[in-house]
Amino acid sequence: MNEQLISFAAQSARFLQDVTVDCCQQYFWMTIAAGIFGFLMACGIGANDVANAFATSVSAKSVTLKQAVVIAGICEFLGAMLLGASVTSTIKGKMIDTSLYADEPGVLMYGMLTSLVAASFILAVANYLALPVSTTHTIVGSIVGFSLAAKGFSSINWMEVSKIFISWVAAPVITGTAAALFFWVTRKFILLSEVPYKRAIALYPFIIFIAIGIDLFMVFYKAGKNSPQIKEWGLKFMIPAGFCISFFLAVVFHFLLSPYLQKRVEAKMERLEKAKTDKENEDVAHENAEAGEGEEKKSAMMKKILGEDGEEEKAEEQDGEEQPTDSKTTDANISRSERIKKNMTASFHKSMSKLGDATINRDIEAEAFAGSAKAKEMWETGEEFDPRAEEMFSYLQVLTACLLSFAHGANDVANAIGPIAAVIAIYNTGEVNSKNPVPKWIIFLGAAGIVLGLLLYGYKLMISLGYKITKMSPSRGFCIELAASLVVVVASFVGIPVSTTQCQVGGTIGVGLLGGEKGNRSGNLNPWFVLKVILGWVGTFVAVCIINAGVFAFAYYAPSASGFA
Repeated sequence: MNEQLISFAAQSARFLQDVTVDCCQQYFWMTIAAGIFGFLMACGIGANDVANAFATSVSAKSVTLKQAVVIAGICEFLGAMLLGASVTSTIKGKMIDTSLYADEPGVLMYGMLTSLVAASFILAVANYLALPVSTTHTIVGSIVGFSLAAKGFSSINWMEVSKIFISWVAAPVITGTAAALFFWVTRKFILLSEVPYKRAIALYPFIIFIAIGIDLFMVFYKAGKNSPQIKEWGLKFMIPAGFCISFFLAVVFHFLLSPYLQKRVEAKMERLEKAKTDKENEDVAHENAEAGEGEEKKSAMMKKILGEDGEEEKAEEQDGEEQPTDSKTTDANISRSERIKKNMTASFHKSMSKLGDATINRDIEAEAFAGSAKAKEMWETGEEFDPRAEEMFSYLQVLTACLLSFAHGANDVANAIGPIAAVIAIYNTGEVNSKNPVPKWIIFLGAAGIVLGLLLYGYKLMISLGYKITKMSPSRGFCIELAASLVVVVASFVGIPVSTTQCQVGGTIGVGLLGGEKGNRSGNLNPWFVLKVILGWVGTFVAVCIINAGVFAFAYYAPSASGFA
């Protein structure tokens, strides 16, 4: 009897599994759609989050826009591919109760799909409006929205969601305070000293030790979430490894790289000074030419009128008439396939040139000042420091931005690929699991989307964060990125899901409160744009929650026609 019961139970279990899998097989289209909208979500992340990481470096002229796109693209792609999650949570941050969907895996599949649709749409709107928003909070808000529509308020872990609301205040305030403190110390003891350049060189090894140590620890900590080996080693490995490497780099710099870097800085200052002198000389020559005697112009005009140059003009006309004949003869000798190949090559180069002019070759500083009188005013009246000392900070600023971008690629690519992995896992197994495997091709898809989004639309966010909040310089940008890295790591320990973007904005605000014209702190900050950004944080979360609840409910609760149920 017992054997029959066991056999019956086993058959029942297999039957239920077959029914579930068969049920999910009809949702193959969801896996395709999830891949498409996940890629679009990754593009939005690249255009927003990644652009924000390099905004201060570009506006401070530590790197050009083209260099920033190339460097950030490489760092993000390598971070995602080398340290990206091999396993990801079904619901990021445990915001909803997935056990409620154990008997309805298709519902969770569809909810994940609509979450990607709504989140990618909201990110596209935010990027169009040039608003730096949290991509993590966007996808979380989208998931919360669908679960509200599917299972009601009881399906939401409101304690976890409340941490997001706390982070809207805590992240920018703490980062702003830390960045202001770092910049105050840097400004007082280095930049405003009698010998800022020499003091910057003397303290550079110590700054490398602290800054690179903190940034490497952040990279290890974020990578530990995805690497079982690093996670097993724990803090006993992360902290010593990060600061040992930074100590080694500080020693190498002091004894080997410092003389080279000083020569490089001096050479750049000489080039800038020469360029400035040449421009002044050109301006003087231009003014003299305009104010000079007009006899030569009059003589040339009279000669032209009287026809003294007629012979030369005729010769030029004859040469001009012969040229088309030669061109026609040449074209006639070229085969049709060669002409097509030549035209296609010219068309390709023309298209690439237009793409470059629309993306990485833009003059974003001119665009920022043309679009915001306040931004232009802040940059004209903001405090300036010794250019050689600032140049020393530019190298640290770029290195810090690279590490921040590498850690972002390793960790935050899950915002796009997590829902894709959940949809595919449910489709393959017919079950809802708390963790899902992530194939390498999904990580590649997310990494490629991030790079493409940065390339096509990243400049808009660089204008917003780099120019419209406060005046930027290498020393300011370095303090902002160092503070953001520190706060992200500390918040991760505490368990508050802070956004790197919100930390960057808070740090920029904190630095902007120092160094205004004649101590005019409020004049060195754009409060209306800051308010617009903060409202954008709240607005995107609420909007994506409502939109996805509506999109999900529209199909989930729609009546089915006979024969299609």
